[in-house]
Amino acid sequence: MDTTILKGLTVLERLAESDQPRGVTELSRQMNLTKSNVQRLLSTLVELGYAQRDPVTGRYGPTLRMWEFGYKTLSRDRVRLAAVSHLRRLFEQCDETVFLCVGDGLDIVYVDKIEGNDPSRVFCMVGMRVPALRTAAGRAILAFQDEDTIAHAIEAATVASGNGATPDLADADTERERLAQIRRDGYALSFGEFRPGVNSLAAPVWGADGKAVASVVINGSSDRLTPERLQTLAANVTAAAARTSETLGYRVE
Repeated sequence: MDTTILKGLTVLERLAESDQPRGVTELSRQMNLTKSNVQRLLSTLVELGYAQRDPVTGRYGPTLRMWEFGYKTLSRDRVRLAAVSHLRRLFEQCDETVFLCVGDGLDIVYVDKIEGNDPSRVFCMVGMRVPALRTAAGRAILAFQDEDTIAHAIEAATVASGNGATPDLADADTERERLAQIRRDGYALSFGEFRPGVNSLAAPVWGADGKAVASVVINGSSDRLTPERLQTLAANVTAAAARTSETLGYRVE
């Protein structure tokens, strides 16, 4: 692996993840690199148009060039293209916020959404990444992965909980039973876990190779999406996910 490329991409990721421009000293400390090394990497990123330097503070941030490449990639994403019409139909049926999430390792990434009018809906931006075990959207995908992937996801989430990065998980056996219940039901439910007072339901999307690659999700306030209404809408959500799967080439044998 080319370490220079790795370091450059890591710097770029740090800039993109930060809400504020970053300084050379701060980045060098976080990455355990010399300031001169970080400065060279930043200078290269500026020259290539991926980063910009604030002339007043001397700190660095990303440019819209990253968004440009991300948008082009997203606009060609086959799962998103397959789901567009089915998400629209689901939204018209339920009048709630609808999401499409894709699995990426132990995380999920939000790749499309149709906003409902519920002021209590979860605010999730397209491009946002969260651990799969933290949401119904992620568990609907994770439940159908192999045992090693599930074990790694539970371990990673447990470590994050211990560090205070995320709310506490249930014990590993309970988490595995929850995932087993999703496999039996064919969909995942969340009651105020990702955000208090907000409930959601998600169903897996299958690729042509028979693997769960994404999930179709609805969420809304607990007053609107009561447990009873979620059960009623489960057929709509699973149908939207099934139609997306068929568009991707998945066939039930």
